[in-house]
Parts: sequence; structure tokens; C-alpha cells
Amino acid sequence: MPRGCYMKQTLQNRFPRRWLLLAFVLNFAIAAAALLPYMIRDGGLLLVAADFDAEQLSYNMLCNNAIKSGEVLWNWRIDIGSDFVSSFSFYTLGSPFFWLSFLFPASAFPYLVGWIYMLKYAVAGLTSFAYFRRSASEKSALLGSVLYAFSGFSCINVVFYHFHDVIALFPLLMLGLDKRMQEGKKAPFLFAVTINALVNYYFFIGEVFFLVFYYITRYLFGGEDARPGADLRKNARKIPACILEGCLGVGMAGVLFIPSIAAVLNNPRVSDHISLSQLTFDWPNYLQMLRALFFPAENMFNFSAVVHDNWYSIAAYLPLVGVCLVLAYLLRWKWDWLHVLLVGLFLVAASPVSNSLFVMFTSEPYRRWYYMLVFLLVLATIKVLDHLQDYPWRAGCGISAAVIAAITLYLYVKRDTMVYRKYWLVVLTLIAIGGVVLLFAALGGVRRLRLRRPMAALTACTALVAALTTGFTVGTYQRAYTQTIGLTTTEIYDNVIHSGDGLPDALPYRYYFWEPYSNRGMAAYLPDRTSFLSTLSPSIFTLYDALGDERHAITPAGPEGTNELLSVGYYIRNNSDWPDEIYTSFSNGHEQINVYQDSHALPIGFCYDTYMTRSEFDEIDPAERAHSMLKTLVVADEDEATVSTILRHYDAALDGKISQENKYADMDKRREACTDVFDYGTDYFYSEITSGSEQYAFFSVPYDKAWSATVNGESAEILNINGLMAVKVNAGKNCIRFHYSPTPLWRGIGVSAISILLTAIYLLAGRRSRKSKKEVL
Repeated sequence: MPRGCYMKQTLQNRFPRRWLLLAFVLNFAIAAAALLPYMIRDGGLLLVAADFDAEQLSYNMLCNNAIKSGEVLWNWRIDIGSDFVSSFSFYTLGSPFFWLSFLFPASAFPYLVGWIYMLKYAVAGLTSFAYFRRSASEKSALLGSVLYAFSGFSCINVVFYHFHDVIALFPLLMLGLDKRMQEGKKAPFLFAVTINALVNYYFFIGEVFFLVFYYITRYLFGGEDARPGADLRKNARKIPACILEGCLGVGMAGVLFIPSIAAVLNNPRVSDHISLSQLTFDWPNYLQMLRALFFPAENMFNFSAVVHDNWYSIAAYLPLVGVCLVLAYLLRWKWDWLHVLLVGLFLVAASPVSNSLFVMFTSEPYRRWYYMLVFLLVLATIKVLDHLQDYPWRAGCGISAAVIAAITLYLYVKRDTMVYRKYWLVVLTLIAIGGVVLLFAALGGVRRLRLRRPMAALTACTALVAALTTGFTVGTYQRAYTQTIGLTTTEIYDNVIHSGDGLPDALPYRYYFWEPYSNRGMAAYLPDRTSFLSTLSPSIFTLYDALGDERHAITPAGPEGTNELLSVGYYIRNNSDWPDEIYTSFSNGHEQINVYQDSHALPIGFCYDTYMTRSEFDEIDPAERAHSMLKTLVVADEDEATVSTILRHYDAALDGKISQENKYADMDKRREACTDVFDYGTDYFYSEITSGSEQYAFFSVPYDKAWSATVNGESAEILNINGLMAVKVNAGKNCIRFHYSPTPLWRGIGVSAISILLTAIYLLAGRRSRKSKKEVL
């Protein structure tokens, strides 16, 4: 055999390494082409906009600092305090990409994030290629990897850094299930479940529903005609084993999954479920869904048409090809498993009720499951590419062009009410229609040229469009955000990352940074009274509900007196518009930051000798509720019998009225018996208070059943005070110690340990069983 032929055959035999490497490198290169220009301009930094700058940078920096400092149970730098694991398992803790950044100092993250983003795109291409290669040729699968990694869903969600962990690793679930069903391999599916359950519990629950639909359509009613086939009974018998392996996989992820689910069940943002009466969306929603399939993605800050803005992640466009070949696949009326599943998912997407299956039944109409729909759109596309002669691809291109033209014409007619950025709408329309034309031209060459050449041209054009659309989207996000807040990207970096530089730990007092959206306290790893985070302690939501200033994702300012109630001792401002004298000042890189100290501030921990009930509290004007909590202890109605033996009921005639005018007098009263000594750690805090009589000591720390308390070494009952905590203290010196022991986390660790052991036994037993069968044969 000639040497050249031998080498060629060797490379072909080593296809997995060769093609997998090519998929990885190609997708990394596309991501680099999209992101590097911005990184070079900003000196190595990558900032996008809004949530990316305010959340992702600060969250990753806080988690890096927290783990390295050992503060992994209760963390005092998350708002007014929260459980660390349940707060960040949604964003960082289960992500292998986060642990890669953990190898570097927290301060390096803004410079690492661009490279890690490129890695996420590359991994998405790698894992999707590994799946697509089972159903298509290497060349088509390679193109499919680009379509999946750089779909409109990935593009529109470039502002949500943590979504891309899910996009990158979801294909492992599909690949693992197929290997389980087709090859009898248990480990790939089992570990794919573990990885995805660790990465993000919220998305994983949607993925479970998706896998159920996939299993039913492909393995129970699969085949070419989508009717029960010869394998129905055999595949049905595998269901218990798949469920068992799925449970073992989730069990191994229990260390994060169990505490996260325990916390999220009490989170108002997730527990607000959709009503069954919400059967349909409005017309603009359906129009957006059509545009999501036929037009490139935009930035959610500033849409060109239909709606001005929303954050529901409505995008599913495939770069260049759109849904031309998906339509060709459906127009064949083959009604195989993929046809049935695609039609079913389109129907699911059409109703808020069914859509909520994939977003934990929340009332918000998020489309954050569309990456799974995109995955199937890509699969249909590459199946058509491999068998063009069998599908009406010209009709698919024609229908796509007609739909794009119809939507554009409709928006032109409605331009006064539905078009917000005419220029960008024209650009998107040209990209969409240009993609159809290029696809038609590329596929038209198949008859005249070898398949390799048009496929190579199509892949190259798709890669170019993917890089351009991703890069343009990052650019439009940046422009929209910088114009909104009046800062350049590097100034935003200084503003978010360096506005707390050099400030010391203030506990038992807290900082209050201006404008809580940016999470400056998290980036600086300081105890900040505010945050932009929706997965923190449920008791914080309880507090603001009680104060009459409902909290959603961002901590509200609260009524007058809230800062004093929550022991804010230092105010951080980027201007001199503050009544107190400047305590210290420094530059964050582009402007002066002033620190003001409140000389009247109360430490965490002060006492009351009067009380009122929650029912009485609810009758008070919300504007005065924080003042009322400074004036007297607000106890649950059911706790009145307990506290009334120690405290006197609040009497306005004796104790003074509740008002802003009396705020400082009330604070002076609280200061008579307040924390003299304070110490804290990740699983405790300690306070010494000297009281003149039996009273109740109040601590502005979120209530949690995981807290227990002792006073002078004796167990003390913790009262829930509007989401915060109080314990009875004695006359004289009181040594008060709270201990934090998060039962869900311990259970999660135990379940993970047991599941790992059971998994090892299960896999070893299966291996021995296979060996025994081979020996018999």
C-alpha cells in the first residue's frame, strides 16, 4: 500500500480524534473572531451589558473569594447574609468552567471571562458534534455543531454567561441516552445526568421533561413511520433501568441539587406558578416566535421591532440556514420520531401553560428552553443535507423567503407602532433573506460539483455569519447599555469592580453602595446591604414584603429607616451629595468614590423592651414600617403569648409615636443595649450584649431553620421577626451564639456519597454480568 494511502486510512480510522478536534477548534475560532475585537479594544476585558456586567463578573468573583476564604455555608457578603450553596448553585458552583477560573485570583476573572466564553462555545460545538455524528456524516455534523453553538438562542443570551454552561453540556444528555438505548452503555447516561444536574438545577428539570418526550417519540413510537414498532416492548422494558440510572445520576449531584431545590421551593420568584387559564399568548408573542425562527437574534435591551424589550430569550435562528431545511424535513411528511417531536415542541411553545413545563412552571413566559428545540432543528437540518435528493429543500427555501417577506411587509405596515429601530430591522432582514439565497446557491451546486466543495463553502459561510451575528449582538448590547448609563465599557469595569477597593470588613455594620444593580459589594467581597440576586435567602423577600416594598431581583431601598434597621454604617457614593462628612475617598479608576460613616449607626444586635404584633404592624402605613421596627419588636401573632411575659406591649402614649422625627431617639434607645463584641464565621456568629433587664435581642440576619442559638450557654428559642431573628436575653452580660447547620446541604452530601457508592456497585455488577455472558457464549 502506498504511504500516502496508508496515512489517509489511518486518519480515517482515528475519526473521533480528528473530527472532534476540528469541531472544537472551529467553534473556538468562530467565538474568538466574534469576541476578540472587543477584548483587544478594552485591554483584555470582556464586558457585554446589563446582567453580564452586574451579575456574572460579581458572582464569579464573590464565589472565588468565598471558597478560598472558607465561607461556604452562611456567607455574610450576599446581601444581608444568605446560604452560599443555594444562592450560587444556579450560577456558578456546578459549572466546570467556574472551577477553571477558580485556579486564578478573583480579580483576574474579568480578564479570563472572554477566553472561558470561547471555551464554552468550543465545548458546545464538540459535544453537539459527538451527537450529530451518530445520525449524519462528519461534514454535516461539523456544520451542525456550528449551527448549534452559535444559534440565535446562544446569541441573544450572550448577556447570560451561565446559560452557556447548559448549552455546552446538554448534548451529553442526548448522547448518553442514545448510548444507553442503542449500545447498552450505562455510564455515559448516568454521568451526563450528574453533570447536567450539577450545572444548573433549573434548566435540568426542563431537560428531564424534554428527555421524556424524546424517549417516548424515539424509542417507544420511533422508527420511520412513528408507529409502535418491533422494539417497543424491548425499549419499554428499559424504562425502569433508565429511571434508576437517572436517579443515581441526580443523587450523585445531590450535594448541590438537594439544597438548591429546598431553597427554591420557598423563593417567591419561582413559586409564583402559572395559571391554567393562560392557554394562549398574545399576537405580538406569536410574531416574536416567528421572528425567532426566521430572523437573526437581537439584544433583549432594544429590539428592532414587535416589542421594545423583554428578557424572555425568544430566539432560535440557525446562522445562515435559518429553518429552510427544517421546513424541507417537515414537508416530506415523513412523520418519523423527529418530525413528531418537532411538531409537538412547536405546539408546546404555542401555549404559556405547556411552555411552563420547561421553566419550572413559573408565571413568566420565559423561552429559556429553546436551546433544546434548536438542537432538534439542527438535527433535522443536517439530515436533509446528507440526503438532499430526498427532501424538497427548494420549497423550504421558498417558504422561508416568503415568511421573511411577509413579516417584513407586516412590520412595514405597522411601522409606527411596532418598529423601534428601522435601520437594524433592515440589516436583520437582509441577513435573513441573504442566508436563504446563499443556501439555495450552495445547495444548487451539489449536482454540478462534488459534495465536499459546496459543503465546505456552506460551512465557511455559516461560520462567517455565526461570527458576525454573535459579534454584532455583543456590540449592540454594549452600545445600548453604555448609552443608557453614560459610561464606556472600561468605565463600567472600574465602576463595578473597583468601587470597593481597599475597604475593610465592616461587620457588625454594613455598607450601602449607591445603585444596588451593579453588585459592587459582591465584587469587592464586602458586606453590602443590597444586591442584584434572586436566589438569596427567602427570608429577605419576607422582610421587604413586610415593609411594603416587594423585592424581586434587586434589593429595594425600602422605606425610610430601613438602612438604620439593617445596621448600615457606611455609605459609598460616587458624588458628594450626602449629608455626612466624608470618612475616606479614593479613585476607582475613572471617578472619585466617597465613603461616608453614619455616626448614629446601630450594630447588628440590639434590644427591645416593648413589642407589637404582626397584625398591628400590617395596619401601619408602609412608609413608617421600618420606623416601627426600630421603635418596637414586631412579633408574629402566635408568638405574642411568649414575648408578653418579658416585654411590654407598645403604647404610643408612653413610648412615643412612630415617625421619622423620632428615628434618632429610637436608635439611641436601642443603643442602650446593643452588641459590644461581635465575631462571625461561615457557620456562626457571636454577640455580647449587656442588658439592664430581660429583653429580646434583635439581629438583622435572615431567619432560617438551620440557625440555632444559645444565650450564656443555654439553648434559646429563635423568633422569626419579619424574616429576621430575635432571642430572649437576661439582665446583665449575655454571650449570644448562633450556629448555622444547613440540613439540606448535609443531606445532599450524604445522598451524593451513597449514590456514588451505589453507582460504583451498579456499574461493576453490570460489567461482571456482561463478562459472564461472554464466557457462556
